Amino acid sequence: MPQDTISVSLLDSRIQASRPNYYNPLLVYKTAKIKVNKDAANYKILNLTVNNYEKQIETLEKDNGNGQDQFGKEKTLLKTAMSNFFNSSEESLKSADLFIYKDKPEELKKYLKVHRHTFVVLINTEGDNSDDGLKIYKDDYDKFKTPSIFFVFSTKEQEIKELFKDKGNTEKERNIAVYSNNKDNLHLKFISQYLHQASIFHAVNPYGMPLAATPLVDDTVIGKLRTAKINFYSLLNETGLDGVPAFKEGVDLAGGAIDEQFTYHYIKNEAIIELIRIWNKNNRQNSKLSALQLSGARDNAYTSAIECLLKRFVDRGLIIQYKNLSLTLSPTPQLKLELSVNITYNFSINAVSLVITTQDIVDYQNSLSA
Repeated sequence: MPQDTISVSLLDSRIQASRPNYYNPLLVYKTAKIKVNKDAANYKILNLTVNNYEKQIETLEKDNGNGQDQFGKEKTLLKTAMSNFFNSSEESLKSADLFIYKDKPEELKKYLKVHRHTFVVLINTEGDNSDDGLKIYKDDYDKFKTPSIFFVFSTKEQEIKELFKDKGNTEKERNIAVYSNNKDNLHLKFISQYLHQASIFHAVNPYGMPLAATPLVDDTVIGKLRTAKINFYSLLNETGLDGVPAFKEGVDLAGGAIDEQFTYHYIKNEAIIELIRIWNKNNRQNSKLSALQLSGARDNAYTSAIECLLKRFVDRGLIIQYKNLSLTLSPTPQLKLELSVNITYNFSINAVSLVITTQDIVDYQNSLSA
């Protein structure tokens, strides 16, 4: 029997490689009066489209007890939110899944393991002082946060006062805050248009994107938002007042460009899936590889597959170029692998080193549903 040079501690005979839902965001709403399936899932899912969202929201039932007025206001809020999401422009998404929960935020984390949405957008709740998503979801966030997912919040504040206050950049990464000007649901309009465009051409830059919203012109407010890494909508030329509205700055709370992080996430995931595919195809063994192939000094099925993948990315315009591809496999019964390659997204930034290790593959596998 040949000795397996890579092994994974799994019950299944093959490594799972399900694909993330890159361009279909999950919209999340924390309810007070909408009935959820407490005896079963503890949440409610609506599969909404631009044509059916009003009727679907009308089918929602009120939870037990008083609160008919509140229930009606929540349905109205959701209709407005979904209208902003679907109708902000001709280039917006036309379908989305709405996840409604009440007091079991951990169910969202379980749901994401199965359905693998890359972006989760949190809808603000109904109420006089409930238009700050960073405040609404601050107690629930730790129960559903997932490192590989981008979370999008709406905030009425001009600085970070809740949830991510005094946090380091590692905790802020992939968390996106968008300034809400008079409850305009700018975060929903933004993510709908951005992901629609990204689904056509992934390497789209959200900076400067026109949206159906009123631009800010207050220099003091804009300065505070920019310092806090909170996205906003203003004029493209803030000093010249050229009259061209634009989405800014297109960053997460750590200051990282959303499009660059999304592209890195996409390429890394697709490369991991490709490595898993080759591993499964080789019956989970690499015993026939020579020492030169294991060391990366000579091409093997893994490097050939990754190179083909990167060439497809270049042909699609997702990246400009790649170089210095290296893959090392360890001839041990445990999974030990390291891949590195320098990739360039566009001509305006330096090359980024993409590194995939054994732990990355383990983390990817652990992120899947059991």
